[in-house]
Amino acid sequence: MLNSPKVHVLRDSLSRALLSSDPHWEDKTIRDQVCAVVDDLKAAGWPPERAIVAVKEIANEAGLMQTRNVLSLSNRELDLRDALMVKVVRWCIECYYDVRQFA
Repeated sequence: MLNSPKVHVLRDSLSRALLSSDPHWEDKTIRDQVCAVVDDLKAAGWPPERAIVAVKEIANEAGLMQTRNVLSLSNRELDLRDALMVKVVRWCIECYYDVRQFA
């Protein structure tokens, strides 16, 4: 399951996103790719928490690793990596429950 072509495409897109200085680089494309992976995981019977962990593992393999700042409640702005990870997890949840927000 985690070796599917959709997973490889998502991993490659996340790797390329890390090289961009644009915080919204290819958001729609990456969102669609996250949804494609999540849809497959959900169809295979994976619960939402397991799907989130799987997508975060894919992101980690792409070089996207969150810092402790993601867990901070301060009003500090997140760096590009943390902001992307937050978006990826949000998209994962939205796709799993089919409540896609386009913000």
